[in-house]
Amino acid sequence: MNITDLKKGEHAVVLKVETGEETRDRLMALGVYSGARICLLRRSLFGHGYLVQAGSSRFAVQKEIASGVRVWRI
Repeated sequence: MNITDLKKGEHAVVLKVETGEETRDRLMALGVYSGARICLLRRSLFGHGYLVQAGSSRFAVQKEIASGVRVWRI
């Protein structure tokens, strides 16, 4: 399961980040790393973007990036 499988308002724990090194480093700086708790706040109208909260950070990611973040729904 990944971020794209979550519904609005669902919380999850990050299991693994399967993206390129540069993207992975940026996500880590935003608080997305193995063991981190995240929440899907909103998805775009056509599902191409996702608004995510990790700790006190809120940020948007494209579908390609969101699909590379493996999570476990809480």
